[in-house]
Amino acid sequence: MNEDNRRCPMRLNINAINYPYNWSDVYVYMLDLLLLKVGHGKMVVCRLVGFLALFCACVAQYPQSSCRDLDAQACLLFSMAKPDLCNDAAFSQTTCRRFCGNCPLECYACPTPVLNPLDCNTTTTCSINQTCVTKHLAAAGHHEYILACELKAICLGLSFGFGKRDGSESERDRYGRDVTIACCDTDFCNSPNYLTTKTTTTTRLPPTSSGPFPHGCDRDIVFVLDDSGSVGRANFLQGLGFIKEIVQQLTIGPANAMTGLVAYSTHAYPMWHLNEILTKQQLLLNLSSVPYQGGITRTNEALKLARTTMLTSQHGDRPNNKNVVIVFTDGDSNDKQDTISEANNLRTVSDDVISIVIGSGINIAELNALATDSHHVFDVHSYNSLQSILPQLMQIICNA
Repeated sequence: MNEDNRRCPMRLNINAINYPYNWSDVYVYMLDLLLLKVGHGKMVVCRLVGFLALFCACVAQYPQSSCRDLDAQACLLFSMAKPDLCNDAAFSQTTCRRFCGNCPLECYACPTPVLNPLDCNTTTTCSINQTCVTKHLAAAGHHEYILACELKAICLGLSFGFGKRDGSESERDRYGRDVTIACCDTDFCNSPNYLTTKTTTTTRLPPTSSGPFPHGCDRDIVFVLDDSGSVGRANFLQGLGFIKEIVQQLTIGPANAMTGLVAYSTHAYPMWHLNEILTKQQLLLNLSSVPYQGGITRTNEALKLARTTMLTSQHGDRPNNKNVVIVFTDGDSNDKQDTISEANNLRTVSDDVISIVIGSGINIAELNALATDSHHVFDVHSYNSLQSILPQLMQIICNA
C-alpha cells in the first residue's frame, strides 16, 4: 500500500463517478462517519474529504443547459435601456438568447423504458411545442419509466405511447395498464428529484383520436384569422381550409358547438357571429367565400372585437357554454403593447385562448401573452404544417 492510501484508505476516484448517484448509499456513508470513534481522527478527516468530493462531483455533474447568455446581468441592464432588445436578432439569438426566451427546452431522455428513473442520465433538446415528461407505467407490481420530450398535448391525455419491451406482450395487455404522467417545462425538470412537486394525472390508455368527445363539444368558438399582407392569398386560403377541418370534427347547432369568425388586417371585422350559422353545411359554405383583404397586422383590434362584440349575449354567446378563441397569426402586430393588453382583457371572458403562430416572425413576449398558457400555444413552420396539430388542438378545444 502506498503512502497516500495508508493516510486515506477511503480516497475516491472522482473520474470513475457517474451521475446519477444512489443517495441512500450517500446517507449510509454519512452515518458511517458519525459512528467512527474520536480516536480515529485521521480516518474521520479522510472519509469527510471523500464525502465532500462525492458531493462536489454530484453538484458538478448535474446537467447544465448548453444555451446560456453571455452575461445575464448585462442582458437585464441592456433591456432597461433598450426595451425592444429581444426584437434585435443580434441580442435575442446570440448574446441574450436565454433572457429573450429563445433557448430550447432540455430534458432527461430515456425513450426505452427503465426500471428506475434514477438510471436515466442522458439528456436531449426538445423541439418547439414540446415539454419534459416522465411516464410511469404500473401493472401487477411491475413498474417502468420513460423520460422524454413530448408534445404538450400529452399533458392533456392525448397520447401516451409506451413501447413493447419484447414481442410477447400483446397490445391489449400493454394498453390495459395505468400510466401516470408528470409534465413540466423547465430545463431537466423531469429528473426524479422534481417529481414530488409536480401535478400528475393517472388515466387509462389510450385516447387515440381527436374525438369523439365523451362530454360533447358544446363550445362557443370564435376563430380570429390574420389576413394581413404578410400572409398572402394562398396562405389565407390554407388557413380557411384548416378551419374547415376543425369544423368537420364538430357537431354544429344550438345544442352543440357554435362558431363565429373575425378576420383582421388593417381593421378587424366580423364575418359572422355565434348565432348566425346553425348548420355545418352552411358554415362550410361560408368559409369558402371569406374574402382576402391584405394590409397591416392589427391583432389588438381583432382581440378587442372578439371580446366586446363576438362574445356577447347579443351576438350569441351562451352563458352556460365555455368560450374558446383561436387566434391565427403569422407575425408581430403593429401595436404590441396594446395587443398584450387586449389579450389580457380577452382572458376575462374566455378561459381558453389558443394562439396558432405560423412562421418565425412573432415577438416572444407577444406570443406568450396571446394564449391562456403555454399549453395553448401552437407554433408551426408554415401553413402547410397546420394539419399536423389538428388532434392536439381538438383535445384543447373540446376537453379543456
